[in-house]
Amino acid sequence: MIKGTGLNSIPIRFALMTAVFAVLCISAQLYLWVHVGYDAAPRPLIVLVLGAAITVPTSITYLAARKLTTQIRAMWRSTEAIADGDFNRPVDVDCACEVGGLADSFRRMVGRLNSNILRMNMLAYSDTVTGLPNRVVITHVLRHFTSTERPGHGALLFIDLDGFKTVNDTLGHRVGDEVLRQASRRIIHRGLDRTIDQLDTCTTPFGELCHRPPEDIVFVRFAGDEFVALLPNVTDRQTLETRATAILESLEEPFTVEGHEIRIGASIGIVRAPDDSADSTELLNFADLAMYAAKQAGKGRRTFFSPELHAVAVERAGLEADLRRALEHEDLTLHYQPKLDSRTLDCAGFEALARWDHPTRGPIEPATFVPIAEQAGLMPALGAHVMRLAVRQCRAWLDAGVRRSVAINVSPAQFQNPHLVAEILAVLRDHGVPAEMIELEITESMIMSDFTSTKDRMEKLQAAGILISVDDFGIGFSNLSQIARLPFNTLKIDRSLVADIGINAKSESIVKAIVGMAHALGHQTIAEGIETPVQHHFLQQIGCDRLQGFMFGRPMPAADIDAWERERRRRGHAACDQTIAKAG
Repeated sequence: MIKGTGLNSIPIRFALMTAVFAVLCISAQLYLWVHVGYDAAPRPLIVLVLGAAITVPTSITYLAARKLTTQIRAMWRSTEAIADGDFNRPVDVDCACEVGGLADSFRRMVGRLNSNILRMNMLAYSDTVTGLPNRVVITHVLRHFTSTERPGHGALLFIDLDGFKTVNDTLGHRVGDEVLRQASRRIIHRGLDRTIDQLDTCTTPFGELCHRPPEDIVFVRFAGDEFVALLPNVTDRQTLETRATAILESLEEPFTVEGHEIRIGASIGIVRAPDDSADSTELLNFADLAMYAAKQAGKGRRTFFSPELHAVAVERAGLEADLRRALEHEDLTLHYQPKLDSRTLDCAGFEALARWDHPTRGPIEPATFVPIAEQAGLMPALGAHVMRLAVRQCRAWLDAGVRRSVAINVSPAQFQNPHLVAEILAVLRDHGVPAEMIELEITESMIMSDFTSTKDRMEKLQAAGILISVDDFGIGFSNLSQIARLPFNTLKIDRSLVADIGINAKSESIVKAIVGMAHALGHQTIAEGIETPVQHHFLQQIGCDRLQGFMFGRPMPAADIDAWERERRRRGHAACDQTIAKAG
């Protein structure tokens, strides 16, 4: 039954009440007039009747209005409570009139509002892939964990999955997301010895962040393939080593997703509070730093934070700041490593390689500053800087009457830029350099990470006349049918396969198959990392088109190339290259 209808309607109730009082008053007056007469009636009786006719309706109307306003005030208090953020405040109104209907509607509105709040909090504080709390939660929890007068005791485990990027790049994000879900469940059940319900999410029933220390393990997806576990009241080194080992062992068994058997591992950094730090930001940074140390030590390891790692972090931060300044002032330079025609050993071009001569530290190896650039998000700027320098050098060679093509490595972060093609063409146009003098080297894993957009960019680059090389080929898990559909010019055989020539017959077979496949598809091949005559002879025999390695020439400044070429011509290619090989 709908409230506020029929006799439950407030206007009808007040109308009926007024009518009843009117009938009573008229009846009393008629009684006096008919049976007593106004003139003969005693004055006290007349006063009593008139007083009753006035006070009784007034009193009953007041009491009815008071009851009604009591219910309205209850609604008002509930509204004020919700306005102040108390969404759990009950609406204590229950009647059959319109106010009761309003209370029911208000309850439904509050219920819908609470559902929306829960949904918004879930989106804000939960990871959509795994359903775990996200980095906002662990950041909040750590601030509360360390901000009290007596900082909490516990440990933070920073877990990074080893080999996950390859899964995403080769099998796609759908498979990668399922691997993340399965891996997180294994870590919880086998590594942390908990069920999902036992974990402390540090949120209220409405999904809001709690302002209390965690009562049990907090486990979150921090970012990408990174997870963080906060273990309150656990600081014993042996206990933490046992827990970290259990996490590593939980990932040893392969995952099966959509028919694919997938193997991944993990590297874990461990930091203890307050022993290592009582600052929430430092705890995360130190755990992250320890994780990277574990990864650099060979992956599949656990590493505790130490003061020595902190010194490394400080030095790394200084290098990052210096690298930023070097890019801003264009202080980085290029060295050029020659690529030779395998039949004639004539120079067929160069690969541009970035070099950094630090003003106080001296030369810094690319193996040091490139990872820093990747972690600091500087790869697009570094790639653009290398592109400008290489094109500028091509212009200088053209002005000197020499035509030398240059291959330039493109990073994943740089290749994801939707304006990459336009920016490269703009640089070529500004310097008046023909597009065919530039070759872009794109890694095999970059191609497979987003095949559709990669194919589109490669088609635009080739349409503009720019050459394309698929770099590091042979170490990924490419879909060969998709590779065959891509527009490119050269397959570059990875140095790890070249290094096994003369040592591993299987690697030799793979290299020979790559060369044969590339030629069958109409592409050229180049092998990098050639350091021995055995490697050179084998690659020449199987028909590899281009050769690159220390045996023929190390990376050198542009100013040294003319002298290098003159020396090769003077002494003869073979003799010169043998001398270089011995010197290397």
